[in-house]
Amino acid sequence: MPAISTAISLSHAGRWLAFIVLVVGGLLPSVDFFIVNVSLPSIQVSLGANAAEVQLVVSGYAASYAVLLITGGRLGDLYGRRRLFMIGMAGFVATNALCGLASTPSQLVIGRILQGLAAAMLAPQVLGSIRALFPGEAELAKALSFYGIMMGLASSVGQFSGGALVEWSPFGLGWRTVFLAKLPIGIPVMLAGWWLIPETSSNRRQRLDIGGALLVSLALACLVLPLSEGRQQGWPIWTFVMLAAVPFLAAAFLRFEHRLTERGGSPLLDLSLVAIPSFRRGVLVATLFFFTTTFYVLFSIYQQAGYGTDPLHTGLAILPYGIGLFVGPTVTGPLPARFRPWLLTIGMGIQVIGYGAIAAVIVAGFDGWPVVLTVLLAGFGQGIAYPRLFNTVLGDVAPHQAGVAAGVLTSALQIGAAISVAAIGSLFFSVLGDGGGRVAYAHAFGIAQVATTGALLVAMLLSVPRRGGARR
Repeated sequence: MPAISTAISLSHAGRWLAFIVLVVGGLLPSVDFFIVNVSLPSIQVSLGANAAEVQLVVSGYAASYAVLLITGGRLGDLYGRRRLFMIGMAGFVATNALCGLASTPSQLVIGRILQGLAAAMLAPQVLGSIRALFPGEAELAKALSFYGIMMGLASSVGQFSGGALVEWSPFGLGWRTVFLAKLPIGIPVMLAGWWLIPETSSNRRQRLDIGGALLVSLALACLVLPLSEGRQQGWPIWTFVMLAAVPFLAAAFLRFEHRLTERGGSPLLDLSLVAIPSFRRGVLVATLFFFTTTFYVLFSIYQQAGYGTDPLHTGLAILPYGIGLFVGPTVTGPLPARFRPWLLTIGMGIQVIGYGAIAAVIVAGFDGWPVVLTVLLAGFGQGIAYPRLFNTVLGDVAPHQAGVAAGVLTSALQIGAAISVAAIGSLFFSVLGDGGGRVAYAHAFGIAQVATTGALLVAMLLSVPRRGGARR
């Protein structure tokens, strides 16, 4: 399916200007997850929220985001990635305003759920458009590497800026600033996107596969919702019922898509994507790779509840990770092309060492430079690996499938995050028990960090390049 001519005829400078706008817009949903983490204690006190409502502020966004990502990517492929990007940005700006002005916990939770829906429409269009904007292998690799750097930085930037904004509290807005501060960014991105982003989807318009969208969304909801809410709710029976339904719903979805394809229809997920070895393996690696989300969450809890730091210094504690994320790809960028297929494995290997070292120094009671250096090392490893992950997954995907492929990838990352936070988070609180103080929190963090490191080690082994694999 040919892309619309405005994308094909765009100049070199025009493509990179569009790329910058797309990346800034795509950075916002990723930052949003992390920027809220350090502000949760302030939200709880300000709104009088209970523990379940505070949990929903995070899980409501994460769940609605993950459930609709694949559908959002396919909508962009069918009806225009530029159009869906603009709709998603408008919704994201509006829901940030809604969250920032919320006066009750229920209003904030509803705003966060709607915010996740808007992000699911926005995020897949970014990767899908990038894949279509740069048909040449060299430019695509460069663009995806830069995108990976920025997405990797989102975690540390989000945690730091969240802590800084809560501590600074301009105009006395406190935690509300973490939502309202995104308006002066989102509105200019919308205006720039209107002028600079070309349409990159097919000229041919087809109908959305409603049945496939409902089945995959239901399957993802049955997976993500219990994992997000199960521990906080005490693992009631409904969580196990939903989890047990996941494989049956997934099988029903795949069967539905196969039969639709045989009838000559347009499925939500073209099953030929699954036949691409680099895509299939990359999605599995991505799922395990995002178990690293647990590190950010539990490191923040350790810093605030165990070590007793304020939101600003909690944000500063994660800043070395962001520095490593930036330095990693800068150092490896000049390496010859023959080393590129190995960068994902090498980066994760360094990250595994860094994560193990973080656990060791914190359990041993160190602070200061030992923690800073180990956090920096872990970030350096992720900085090498993360950009290569996008090249691995999307490098062999055809441009007309880029949107739904990006949706699958981003959904896999969110599923990995949900599974890790549920499973390893439960391990952390089980080990912590009724304990308090720095030693108890350090011990629980160390055990949880070992589990996170184990998942990353498996991902590293799966990422080892196969002979005859993609050259990107």
